[in-house]
Amino acid sequence: MGREHLQSRDVWQDQASQRGGKAEGVFDAILRSHLDPSEWILQKKPSDLGGIYGYHESGRPHGIKPDYLIRHSETGRSIFVEIKRQRAFGNAHERACKYFAPGILESAREIAGLSGSHLPFWWIFTNGIATDAKYVREITHWFSGIQDHLLLWQSFPEAAEVIAHFERSIRPMLEEKGE
Repeated sequence: MGREHLQSRDVWQDQASQRGGKAEGVFDAILRSHLDPSEWILQKKPSDLGGIYGYHESGRPHGIKPDYLIRHSETGRSIFVEIKRQRAFGNAHERACKYFAPGILESAREIAGLSGSHLPFWWIFTNGIATDAKYVREITHWFSGIQDHLLLWQSFPEAAEVIAHFERSIRPMLEEKGE
């Protein structure tokens, strides 16, 4: 790839990162205003999964960093949140599928304090990827059977969809005691 192509790619990636950061900021504000901080921890870029692959020779952890972690203080149960915002083109939904790898699921379930019947991730897609028919078909097919862990946030930046999904699907799983 020529230099001019690499430079334009860098610009595209910077712009996509800024748009993604905006979606994360809106999500953060919505959850912080909705959740009681004495009962819930909302952590941006948690390091909990930072060393799941092991460690570099330098001692630096080798792993992944989802966008958020939501933890219920009483039960200690958590869920990792991955927010993907993109226009109606790209592969954000494909990159989100890495979280289905058996080793990642096993490590994340253990760290999140969830049983094998619960997924430790909440995927949120917004912008064109949540409204374009092609992407909606792909995502709903891929996530078939686990809709409680998927939100197509079509009304971004409105809060109602996020809160309704959290209350219906995420809160009960994290507040559940024992198992």
